[in-house]
Amino acid sequence: RPQEVSRQFKLNKNLTWKVAKVIQSVDPIEAVPLIPGSEGMEILLSAMEASGPHASPVSAVRSTLAAFESMVRTHVGDRPTLELLMDGMSRGGRTLEVSRKLAFRGNSGIWGVQARVRSMTQFLAPSAQHPELLDMALVGGLHDIRRLRPVQGWPLFRFTSYDTVGGVLPGGRNLEAIEKPATPGEPHLVMRSFCSPAGAEVRSIKTDTGVSHELMDGPVGQRGSVTFMFGGLERAAVPRYSGPTQSASEHGEMGALVTMPTEFVHIDILIHRDLLNSFTPELLVYGRPFGGTELDPATRENYRLPIDEPIIRMDPARDSFATDLLPDQQRVVDTVFARSGWDRRDFAGFRAVVSYPPMPSTVMIRYALSRAPGA
Repeated sequence: RPQEVSRQFKLNKNLTWKVAKVIQSVDPIEAVPLIPGSEGMEILLSAMEASGPHASPVSAVRSTLAAFESMVRTHVGDRPTLELLMDGMSRGGRTLEVSRKLAFRGNSGIWGVQARVRSMTQFLAPSAQHPELLDMALVGGLHDIRRLRPVQGWPLFRFTSYDTVGGVLPGGRNLEAIEKPATPGEPHLVMRSFCSPAGAEVRSIKTDTGVSHELMDGPVGQRGSVTFMFGGLERAAVPRYSGPTQSASEHGEMGALVTMPTEFVHIDILIHRDLLNSFTPELLVYGRPFGGTELDPATRENYRLPIDEPIIRMDPARDSFATDLLPDQQRVVDTVFARSGWDRRDFAGFRAVVSYPPMPSTVMIRYALSRAPGA
């Protein structure tokens, strides 16, 4: 055991713990970053030599370690670069985990702002008046934003509508507020009862394709923490079916744009049961190397990041949507159902959470659109 080896050979506990983890690991991708550096390994090997007749095994380890260090110098340059390379080879949700945490901390310091959670919740249901289209409700939020120095004008998020082949959607600019404005001068689509503190302010800027909201100046640190929630409902907003031509969109998608250092992205999507037969969602994360400009659908796969998280199915009629990350999420769901007139028993929910999402990026739920009847 690491503790016993540490006591017997008078070695640092962290050193013996790392060596034990390397020996016990069955995954070399996990083991490599734990291999102690040359100085630490020499301390270990010297202690082994001094304790008794271990010259032959120690010599073999030294030879192997020298070959390992030579490989590192030849192929990646140094140990820190090797750790970054191995981080990108991790599997599942742990892919780039170390790099993402480092990036969150570094970007928070550089930009002077951070958020605990970026949330996005979408509801989709067939349109009563236009059966080829879907009604849509969308609620977005940034929770526990903290300024680490005076910051203002920072883009928070925006509501836009687009398709996956660069076309214009039927709706896109007809979002109705889910929550009625508390005062005549309220920001566009704000859900004031979910914001904190109650008087937190943002700057709203309307464009040809939607509306964006920016952070205004405020206190630095935890006492200046703010949460903003915005939500809209649009009838006959997006296509229900894939198009008949090759150039038409074959997928629907909903993405949370990450524009500031954020610990978690939390996405819920609630789908009417009439859409479930062909609904198979997948989680995608796209980097945005050109900042806020829209990604070209023809080339955006070049910027897809190897981040994978499970999508969990939920029942809105039985399951609570509240979590430690979003204690008010059940109230968000209840508010949308009350505003839209939909029956929660007719819906299924899907949830994905990504920790330390890269910035800037889009965390997206994508799903194939079904063919129109008779197509």
